[in-house]
Amino acid sequence: MMGLRSLIAVALASGAALLLNRAAAHGARPGPRLAFLLGPGVEEAAKTGFALALGAPVVAVHLGFGAAEAVYDASGRRASWSGPGLAAGAMSVVSHAAFGVVTQVILALARQPLLAVLGAAVVHALWNVAIVALVDVGRRP
Repeated sequence: MMGLRSLIAVALASGAALLLNRAAAHGARPGPRLAFLLGPGVEEAAKTGFALALGAPVVAVHLGFGAAEAVYDASGRRASWSGPGLAAGAMSVVSHAAFGVVTQVILALARQPLLAVLGAAVVHALWNVAIVALVDVGRRP
């Protein structure tokens, strides 16, 4: 069950990600391509940083962030709660939970938050690249 600390951390991390994504979408620096590379680092730092600062469980915050992202994505103009929108939302929850597990494992082994954030950010960036490649393959005639 998600406690109040976790919910606050999710809200703060989601807000940080939303600000970055909106700035990138509107052509502000760093721009969409750089945001694609920086986005995972910002998201992972926000999720883990707010979780640790508030004493919330890291995996719960990552999972909650994935759920918030799923709702946001499915409520957009290009998505819906059926078909691809539902699948994308489910993958958001699953992938962010996995990033949380990666973070927690590195924290448990190395006890270095920066290393944990870096490891999760690399996994997240690789995930993004893989998803974009799969979508591109699906669009080819």
